[in-house]
Amino acid sequence: VPVINFLVVGYEGISFNSFHKFSFDEIIEINNLLKNTHLKLILNAERLFSDKDLNNLDSLIEKGFFDCFEYITYSDFGLKVYLESKNVNIKYIFKASTYLTNSCDVNEYNLINDYVVASSEISSNELIELTTRVNKSIIVDLFGKSACFYSRRPLLANYFKYREMDNDPNKDNYYVVEELRNDYLSIVENEIGTVILEPKFHVLAEEINKLENVEFGIISFNKLNQKKMLSIVCAYNNLLIDNDVDKFYKMLNEFGVEY
Repeated sequence: VPVINFLVVGYEGISFNSFHKFSFDEIIEINNLLKNTHLKLILNAERLFSDKDLNNLDSLIEKGFFDCFEYITYSDFGLKVYLESKNVNIKYIFKASTYLTNSCDVNEYNLINDYVVASSEISSNELIELTTRVNKSIIVDLFGKSACFYSRRPLLANYFKYREMDNDPNKDNYYVVEELRNDYLSIVENEIGTVILEPKFHVLAEEINKLENVEFGIISFNKLNQKKMLSIVCAYNNLLIDNDVDKFYKMLNEFGVEY
């Protein structure tokens, strides 16, 4: 029976494309609540780091912050090297959606990580073919919104300053529209820079039975309420049990999830 094994959590200054970021005390509390369960935590640490950003991790290391997590998802190899140099005991998942688009990439990164996440920027057929050629089990993105743009610059703050507007750049209700398209793309500025997200959630469903050598799938939420989150988890749980794709999409449609 399919089961949720891990919860991926965000932390300010470390996480990338994470809808909610917990405080240090909240993460300690979450970890304590999970101690007598089968669930474990994964830390989203997928941002890009400067040397100063890496040095700022020392206080967290000293307080045992990373002991709360079984794995860490990352995209900046400097982070992995830094944590290893500090003897932090944690397992590594390399996750960078624009990388790992072919089996040669995946197999190379597989050698130096506990897991890698295959790119969500390739076609279904390419992903299916890739999973037949990997040298050990991998992870795939089942559901989520990928970032189609990331800059460490405060682009919204700069824009509002240039236009002499008083808008708060840290609100999460801004969108951009391309000149020749009608899709509204969410744009978010926070402590790590500016991110533009895809307009809809990408979904892996009918492809699942054709994938090989996949151990876990990641479900990511963005601006969804708890009711919709639970419906998506239930939809995937049912899909993995009975392989009823029509039922899966019906559940998503009932809750108005744009995919």
